[in-house]
Amino acid sequence: MAMMRCTNKSIKSYLSDPRFGPEYPSWVRSSLFNVSSYGAVYVYCQPLVSSCGYMSPGNEVELISERCYFFGSCSGLLLLYIGCLFVANPLTKRFRILDHSGSKLIPKIVGGNDNSYPEGNIARTERAMCVGFADQRWRLSETTITTSSKSDLTTRMKPAYLDNTLHWLRNDGSIVSFNPETERACLIPSIFHREPDTKLLFAESVKINRLTLISGTIETISVYTLLGNHKWALTRRIKNISIDENTLECWNIVAYDGKCLVVRVKKRGLESFEGVIHVYDMEANSWGVLGSTTIWASCVRDFYKFTPSLFFVEEDEQQMVLVASNDQRISYLIAIMGLIDTTK
Repeated sequence: MAMMRCTNKSIKSYLSDPRFGPEYPSWVRSSLFNVSSYGAVYVYCQPLVSSCGYMSPGNEVELISERCYFFGSCSGLLLLYIGCLFVANPLTKRFRILDHSGSKLIPKIVGGNDNSYPEGNIARTERAMCVGFADQRWRLSETTITTSSKSDLTTRMKPAYLDNTLHWLRNDGSIVSFNPETERACLIPSIFHREPDTKLLFAESVKINRLTLISGTIETISVYTLLGNHKWALTRRIKNISIDENTLECWNIVAYDGKCLVVRVKKRGLESFEGVIHVYDMEANSWGVLGSTTIWASCVRDFYKFTPSLFFVEEDEQQMVLVASNDQRISYLIAIMGLIDTTK
């Protein structure tokens, strides 16, 4: 830490902050982004706490002239597209524009309407792409992994990032792992028999540093951990929140990190907030209300857990993409980074 204080001005500014010490864990608490799956006009973000005393969709940013597409949240960084592809650190307020001109998938996800790209809607639903870094230089991966019939990947299931490797869940419970730095993929032959009418979430548990699979019914939510022998082991069973099937439109398991489990329930009706976000504290063994989603929010939404870090977004002068400082896209990005509350 002393060496970093002397050699890096950015880190020095944080080390000199009186909150950087015993209060650091609470200062960098996680947040939950909530966006439309098909390009967001509104981006919502709320602190990921055990409960909230009021119903709210959280802080928001409205994008008037552009749509925002989230591709991932990892290591304290966001990967998103707002007219161009950004990697950004909301804590340090640093960002970089990535050259995605070599990508054939990104135009299908963000370009035009579905008539312009017949497979566009499918590509946007998959949102399956790899962007990695090697030798501290951000680059577009040469490998594209999609939910084709050959790969048998589970549709609309985000990859889990663990030990510098991306992992995708397949329909039979096995996993495709991919190292973005070496461009090498392999199959983990795990098996999971999914019961009918269950909700699934594939995630990494930061608490135990293992891959986890969450399987839920209206009554019960089960947590499975992938063991060293490539078998899914049941490690926790949780009674689900009370759900009235008569008024239910949809429900989803949206986030898990080993410390908390987040579930969204959307009801039919004319209530001002038709979707409620519930959070289960894994240590306290109790449910709480985290917030809500707005009345116009559809069932098809994406949630991204974000945990701040001091991870650098280094510039590569040879591959730098330049835009004007007053570019509207930069203003939108800065506003989205500002949704992360680091003042408490």
